Amino acid sequence: MKKTLFLLVLISSLNIYPQKATDILIPTGLAALSFVAVDANKKEIAKEISQFRSKEFIMNYIIGPAKDREIRFETESLASDNSAGLISVAFNCSEVNEKGLLLAFFGNNRDSSGYIGQAYAFRYLPLVEAQNLLQRIDLVKEGNKDYMADENDVNNVYIEHEDIKFILYREGGDKIRVFWNGFEVIWERTAFDRTKRRLNRWFED
Repeated sequence: MKKTLFLLVLISSLNIYPQKATDILIPTGLAALSFVAVDANKKEIAKEISQFRSKEFIMNYIIGPAKDREIRFETESLASDNSAGLISVAFNCSEVNEKGLLLAFFGNNRDSSGYIGQAYAFRYLPLVEAQNLLQRIDLVKEGNKDYMADENDVNNVYIEHEDIKFILYREGGDKIRVFWNGFEVIWERTAFDRTKRRLNRWFED
């Protein structure tokens, strides 16, 4: 009888509280990769990633099943560098209490057969975590600017945030090399600054 009562309480509690992003299994590794055609245009794919595929990811892996609900959410493309290697998208959904930054990695990666091709994948950062990371990168750059400027593309600063690794250096300006899930992309200074500025501004409005 006690076991039955416990199960009923557990099931009812699952129905009362909304599902959170942390409760949904977000794919990682090879499962997270989506490959594109060899002859695909980078700019067109970058636009599709930021405007369409990002919403698909948000729907499936951050919001979760809608069931009989109507769920409103907002997205805003923030920045993409010239090579389209790192695309940033702001996201907000008050109904599931989730908001933050999507980093869309786009570049060469390896599939399960060892084939190297163009792929993309998303890494979600909740808002406060994203803002803290962007601020930390700025502080590290500022604290090591003389060291990095002393020898261009020789002196590097390495930091990491969970499963994302960063190498900060100078080569004709500030550069951030980002490693995640088999991707190695360059986050250019202009795109990084625009991401930080627009992210903060969008959530202030």
